[in-house]
Amino acid sequence: MNEKKLFSVSFFMNFVFSMLTTLLPLIVFNINESTEDINVVMVTFISSLLVARLFSIWNLLKAKTEIVLGCILFTVSCLILVIESNSMEWMFVGSLLFGLSIGLVPPAILVLLSGNKDKRAFNLGVYNSVVAIASIFSPIIGENIYHKNPHLLFLWWVIFASIMTIVALLLKKEKNNYESTTNYKASYNLKKVVSNTMFQISFIILLFSSISYGSIVAYLPVYFETLSLSIGIYYLFFWAGYILMQFVRRIRYSFYTVLCALFFISLVQLSLVLFEEAFIVYFFAWIYGLGYGSLFKVFYVEVGSFNTEEERSIGFSILSLISYIGVGIAPVFLIPFNIDWKMLFTGNLFYSIIAIIIFLFLRKKSMKDDI
Repeated sequence: MNEKKLFSVSFFMNFVFSMLTTLLPLIVFNINESTEDINVVMVTFISSLLVARLFSIWNLLKAKTEIVLGCILFTVSCLILVIESNSMEWMFVGSLLFGLSIGLVPPAILVLLSGNKDKRAFNLGVYNSVVAIASIFSPIIGENIYHKNPHLLFLWWVIFASIMTIVALLLKKEKNNYESTTNYKASYNLKKVVSNTMFQISFIILLFSSISYGSIVAYLPVYFETLSLSIGIYYLFFWAGYILMQFVRRIRYSFYTVLCALFFISLVQLSLVLFEEAFIVYFFAWIYGLGYGSLFKVFYVEVGSFNTEEERSIGFSILSLISYIGVGIAPVFLIPFNIDWKMLFTGNLFYSIIAIIIFLFLRKKSMKDDI
């Protein structure tokens, strides 16, 4: 199997998708100038993603077939933006297809990359690097092109997605010896993972923390338009902090590490309520990346200690969904606070504090406490 093709598919998908998540709220808002439309599109996206991810867990299709199918759906979604970017009905269809494609492709790629035990660590390390490189610069590139010529940006997305689909089709023809998981085995390991106390606590804490991330994705691009700030620069600093924490080897699952990360996330939400100055906002974006990146790093390390490869795969798949779930449920959870921008970010702070309270309440159940 040619891992380079898998890395290529990952790069093109994450490069385009990072631009899309940055700009989609703005694209939708510009149709009718309604935040309600943003809510509909985001909920549609996350719902279809969850359906696709559940489909993947039960192994109804081979991994390569899921990659090809997901790439085709992704390309069709980009084509919809080229043809009908001013239609809410077609944006609804596009978000549905985007969710299905993102739900199918990344887990399937991870399955194939981890199939060879001798190259597993190397392949996953390269995969994380490819995703990081694709994500850190694409938001600011997409933002600049979008403000100059949106149609040109959408056209480039179609080109990149088409190349990705061609690579996926070439990959489909190659022989692979590592796809062999039964439905019974998937069901058995899923029960073992979700019954794990540490995993349950990790999921709950990350879920509430990700509501703030969902709000950032859904509303910050529109809010920044009112302040003449750059959402691309904000994401650049955020991803820089996030990626930095992935290279901190000594970070581990401990009371102080998780509490500090949750404190950073809460502090960032407070900064959006108090400050509008560019330097301060971008600085706290970096702090946000440190906190959010730390949470995922420490919980991923713990999932990595699960006994079998199947359990680890399911654990990673579910935890990696949480940021998307945050995007989907943030508009619903923030309805009571959706009065003005300051109140909206106060709602973010509220749910971040809830995450801290839940953590303090549940930590004794499975935390390796350093106190």
